[in-house]
Amino acid sequence: MRIWISGCGGMMGSHLCEMLLAQGHEVAATYYKPTVDLTELAGLPLQEVDIRDWCSVYDSINAFQPDAVFHLAAQSYPAVSWQRPVETLETNVIGTATVFEAIRRINPLIKVIVAGSSAEYGLVNSDKIPVTEECPLLPLHPYGVSKVATELLALQYWANYGMKSIPVRIFNCTGSRKVGDAPSDFVRRTVWLERHPNENGIRVGNLDTRRTIVDVRDLNRGMMMLLEHGVAGEVYNLGGSTAYPMEDILRRVLARSTRKDINPRVDPKLIRPTDEAVIWGDSTKLSRVTGWQPRISLDDTIENMLEYWRSKPDGALIV
Repeated sequence: MRIWISGCGGMMGSHLCEMLLAQGHEVAATYYKPTVDLTELAGLPLQEVDIRDWCSVYDSINAFQPDAVFHLAAQSYPAVSWQRPVETLETNVIGTATVFEAIRRINPLIKVIVAGSSAEYGLVNSDKIPVTEECPLLPLHPYGVSKVATELLALQYWANYGMKSIPVRIFNCTGSRKVGDAPSDFVRRTVWLERHPNENGIRVGNLDTRRTIVDVRDLNRGMMMLLEHGVAGEVYNLGGSTAYPMEDILRRVLARSTRKDINPRVDPKLIRPTDEAVIWGDSTKLSRVTGWQPRISLDDTIENMLEYWRSKPDGALIV
């Protein structure tokens, strides 16, 4: 199969590209403003494509003539979206419209998996958790708003043009190459402290919140199963099955450290003005359609991340 991916300069997209190539697919791996070290991706068929640029997107898709598309490119950090809301909306909303409009003109029969986010839900009453796809969408920040718009665009192109679009509301996902989420920050700070024995305080934010965690390898396997079995015009949650307190995730990281004297220190700068107490999605619909279940344990994910960051120089660990 010929598969075009936007966002291969990110953690999820780079792993997805590697997985698809290993399975024998032909891949066009596009990126722009990468968040991962491109030197690690030297073996991937990378091409720079700004999804806000109509000509760049159209030319890339038209030249490759894909059978399927994974649209993952986004400004994906909620905190950054408060600092740069216009950039977030331009990238995530205008960029999505550009991708869909190019596909519509080139080949509207291409199946498109569109990365949404649990951030679309916002605050959810405790009696509605784990949250299902029927829950109202009430995002708390510009990033969440942009992902709601992304999803609605995907569904609009399905409703009006019959395009085979499938939005996926992705819950907390992590793994090697990930930056900017709590588990990866815990791991990076721990590895840095392993090399600097004169310090023993690890900076943390709110440790009372609870999050499900899915390994990026499980996530990408689920998205590929959706490409094969998902129903166009339907929306699917995809996430882990257990909601862990951040304190528990930190404890698991520190238990695997070469040091036993590291202590958490709350940094007010890491406390968000609004923060969901629990983020936990019900993936029953996805499992029913595809048979997907997460396979990789949180402990195995943490081990994989520790191994990855321990191979990096000090400069990559500062966070």
